Amino acid sequence: MTDDLKIEAIISDIGTSVVSKEKLKGGFSHESWLVKCSDERRVVVRFGDASSSIEAAVLSLAKTVVPVPNVLSFGDDFTVLSFVEGQTLEELLLTHGPREDFRKLATQLGQMVAAIGSIQFGRPGFFESDDLIPSSEDLWSQQLVMFCADQLASSDRFSSSESADWMHLCKQNSGALESVDLVSRFVHSDMNPKNIIVDCINNEWQIAAIIDWEFAYSGCPFADVGNFCRFPADYPAGFLAAFIRGFELASPQLTDQWKLQARILDMFALSALAAKPKGHKIGDKAEAIIREWSANGIPPLAV
Repeated sequence: MTDDLKIEAIISDIGTSVVSKEKLKGGFSHESWLVKCSDERRVVVRFGDASSSIEAAVLSLAKTVVPVPNVLSFGDDFTVLSFVEGQTLEELLLTHGPREDFRKLATQLGQMVAAIGSIQFGRPGFFESDDLIPSSEDLWSQQLVMFCADQLASSDRFSSSESADWMHLCKQNSGALESVDLVSRFVHSDMNPKNIIVDCINNEWQIAAIIDWEFAYSGCPFADVGNFCRFPADYPAGFLAAFIRGFELASPQLTDQWKLQARILDMFALSALAAKPKGHKIGDKAEAIIREWSANGIPPLAV
């Protein structure tokens, strides 16, 4: 069945019909369509793999602590979500430039990331069904070196000596994860400005929704902080500091090591992104970060 017929059938099942549709940008792992319906609703139809029921369960859980789109329907390979008014944080930062009120927005986002991480599971791991019982995984500290080695081995971006330098950095720092190996909290796992919808309400920018939860898992929420702070040049001065301050305000009992642990946890994602083909925008940026860290060490979380 073509996308046109699939979308028409899906929209019919929620009791309305298609007036117009538009393919949305982004979506490295899913294809998304904005659909205007005959009952004047706007919805987002997302096509992906056979994990829609897991995504629906994840969104239902996330909704208890942060704003997310409503799940209207889902099937074997699709999810229908309510459309959230606003724009992505990425678009906002690109079009409006530095503004003092953005720091308040950044603090709010840091508090929301902490709220996500307040949800506890029985053990760390990945969600394999909609009961959201995590799979059994090796400890993160034990996985780091092998996982990153496997990812770089599948890429043609690095020479053997460059890969060895990255593996050395991973091995040097893997032990710092031992104290968070058994942390079993909700992690979004793709916390970046493309997945944060903001809107101006009463002349104040606010977080309207956090979207794209398909990589969510049970683990240490510091990973979301490391993810968000991965590319500091993407943010205006003071934004990341305000984000981190918001996270710290809402996160009790942080240790002195937590910022380093956030960086180390992001080494998993950096390695996976660098395995993308050359020319992949985010993969290219991850490659540059790996080269920089390998040469100069892991930098402070924010300046």
